[in-house]
Amino acid sequence: MQIFTTLLSYDHGILRQVLDVMSDITENDTWEQNRDALPDAADFLQRFMDQYHHGKEERFLFPAAPASEKRLKEQVDELVTEHRQAKAYADAIGKGLEDWDLDILRDNVNGVVAHMRKHILEEENNVFPEFNRVLDPEKDMPMYEESQKFMEERFGASFQADMEEFANRLQDRVMGKGVIKYGPMGP
Repeated sequence: MQIFTTLLSYDHGILRQVLDVMSDITENDTWEQNRDALPDAADFLQRFMDQYHHGKEERFLFPAAPASEKRLKEQVDELVTEHRQAKAYADAIGKGLEDWDLDILRDNVNGVVAHMRKHILEEENNVFPEFNRVLDPEKDMPMYEESQKFMEERFGASFQADMEEFANRLQDRVMGKGVIKYGPMGP
């Protein structure tokens, strides 16, 4: 087991939690009831999903793919393209909130939820196991430590814990305290 990909999967759990809550808002059409919480959810997508999580993958994990692993390199290129699509959804959600356009919000929340659920499955079921197979275990801890240092400088030492706490508060607020609803794991 590699610590770096394991912790990236942990990030996925926090992200899934927020995606499930946003999906719940769309499914139950509770936009107005949750209007004041939505800017923080949009900020989460920009900062945690795009800048923090995808930033760790793109800056530290993906460049570590050995040149000899052609298929893995192709998968990495596809994932980076998917990261750009996820950011486009997040940007559109921000614009939908700014204009309070529920059609834009519904379309883009549904889009980012479906897109990221599929993307996370691809990473966890295919790409991360492949990285675990080809990466030198001796490089795992230094990669993790380097990424932690970089992310702490950029986001602060408590960022991941703060985002996990935010995900829990958002879930409690939208779904009810202690209620856990699991979204589908597949596309």
